[in-house]
Amino acid sequence: MGKSLLLKLGSAGVAIVVMLVIVGVKYFAAEKVTEKVEEAKAPKVGQCLIMTGSSFDADHKEVDCADAEAVYEVVSDKGGCDDAELNYTISVGSVDSGNVADLCLALNAAKGDCFDLGGMSTPATKVACTEGASNTSVVKVVSVGKAGEQCANGAQPLEDKKEKTLVCLGPAA
Repeated sequence: MGKSLLLKLGSAGVAIVVMLVIVGVKYFAAEKVTEKVEEAKAPKVGQCLIMTGSSFDADHKEVDCADAEAVYEVVSDKGGCDDAELNYTISVGSVDSGNVADLCLALNAAKGDCFDLGGMSTPATKVACTEGASNTSVVKVVSVGKAGEQCANGAQPLEDKKEKTLVCLGPAA
C-alpha cells in the first residue's frame, strides 16, 4: 500500500514537472514569436519613409515610394551608410531584447522635387518649390544621374557612392 502511494505521488510529480516544462516552452516560444512579429515592423530595403521628430527622437511612417511625400528610401539594413545617406537606427522586438535595425536612407529624389533639408537635428521633408523663395534650406533636384558624373550650372552634388547615384541640387526659387 505504501509503495503504491509513493508510485502514485511520484507519477503525479513527474506529470507536474512535464506540465511545467510544456508551459515554459510555450511561454518562451510565444515571446519569440511576438518578438519576430515586432521585428517584422522594421522597414525593409526598398520601402520609402516619411521621417518626423528630431534626430534625437525620430519616428517614421512607411509610404509607397510614388507618394509625393516619400522623402527617404531604405537602401540598406546592414548599417555602414555612405556619407550621402542618413543613418537611422531603431529598436525592434520587445523593449528589453536589445535588437536594433541599422538602416541607411537615401533621398527619394526625382528631377523637379524640392526638399527642405532642415538642420542638423531635423530630417528633410518634401515641400513645394515655391517655399524656396523665403527659405534658404530648400533645394530643388536639378538632375539625377550616376555617381562620377558632374552637376551642370553650379548645382551642388550629393553623390552616393554605395548606391552609385548622383543627385544635383540647386536653388528652389
